[in-house]
Amino acid sequence: MFILKKLAVFATPLGFSWLLLGAWLVWRVFRRQTRGLLLPVSSWLVLTFFTCTPVTSFLMRGLENQFPRIKPEDAPSADAVICLGGGAEPSLSEPTGAGFNGSADRLTTSLALLGAGKAPALIVAGGDYRDKTRRYSEADAVVDWLKQAVKPAQEVISLGICADTHDEALKVADIARQRGWKQLLLVTSASHMKRAHATFVKAGLQVRAVPCDYVSSFNRIGSVRWLHLPGSGQLTNFEAWMHEQLGLLLYWLRGWI
Repeated sequence: MFILKKLAVFATPLGFSWLLLGAWLVWRVFRRQTRGLLLPVSSWLVLTFFTCTPVTSFLMRGLENQFPRIKPEDAPSADAVICLGGGAEPSLSEPTGAGFNGSADRLTTSLALLGAGKAPALIVAGGDYRDKTRRYSEADAVVDWLKQAVKPAQEVISLGICADTHDEALKVADIARQRGWKQLLLVTSASHMKRAHATFVKAGLQVRAVPCDYVSSFNRIGSVRWLHLPGSGQLTNFEAWMHEQLGLLLYWLRGWI
């Protein structure tokens, strides 16, 4: 059963393409037909490097370890908890009206902070999802779910539709000024925290980082496999890492951090 599970990797588009290209290259070399193989070999090596080794996890660890880990019970008290968007999306199919994804740790961590009595209010942020006729707010969907399923005793505030992290920071800054809030707990994925924290500080807010949603294999339970079969999760993590690198550069150029 274990072997069949491993071999199932080759039934995926990524695994099958990697195997097929590798087998073709071996056949060409065996036949001593090496002319014109530079680009195919380079492509196979790049694919192997980023999907069969922990290099992507190493890159993600560099982002995730920018801020110290903190347990909800050890977090300082604050005026509000800020839960950044990205962990859910509004849904017309789900019974609850919200569909949660791998970054839902942002919401569960925020709820854990509320459960530990660290703040009297929760601010939920998020982007928008569109169909042909209207725009749907991620934050509104999450807040509706919270009020229906969790019913927290603390105040829950939706930021509505936000364009990006910078927009989220500006909206939170307006609320903080109106209410006289001084200390805030900022919850987001560990890989996103560096850019998010800098953006909120630039907006004039005093925030304490509470990172979560660690995806690097170096930050998860289990031994790191230094060589393994290709996995699409590695490509997803690399895309997230590259997104943050470009985001940091863009935010710096715009003066947002």
